[in-house]
Amino acid sequence: MKILDLTAGNRAVWFDKKYRDATFVDIRPEVLPDLVADARALPPDMEGFDLILFDPPHDNYGANGRMTASYGHFTLPHIRETIAGGGKEAHRVSRPDALMALKWHNHGLALNTVLRLLAPYWEPLFGHGVSPATKRNRHTSWVLLRRK
Repeated sequence: MKILDLTAGNRAVWFDKKYRDATFVDIRPEVLPDLVADARALPPDMEGFDLILFDPPHDNYGANGRMTASYGHFTLPHIRETIAGGGKEAHRVSRPDALMALKWHNHGLALNTVLRLLAPYWEPLFGHGVSPATKRNRHTSWVLLRRK
């Protein structure tokens, strides 16, 4: 199985941070990805991925915010562009029967907004934390999507 971690960062969701069947991509060279690339513009020769892991930036922490050192500084327009463009590129490099595991924390954008940005290319199947009714205003969701 070929896995593409489209926005790998520090690989926080991985048990094995060097998983042999995964290609780790990030725009930030300092996090030491396998490939330094923008999720919105992957190399043209990438193809054949069975599973895409997509944990895009969730919030604008500010240029000097305490979370910026770990997660980077991204504006809301950049976050939206990363979701839409990353979804399109993930579709391009994946196999016809591919799946996407999406991790989203609803700081600035609701999950439904993120799913609409991915809708031209990916169909949500099921997930955890997708209910709009929650005791907290902010929560993390995991959604499994199918390539259209």
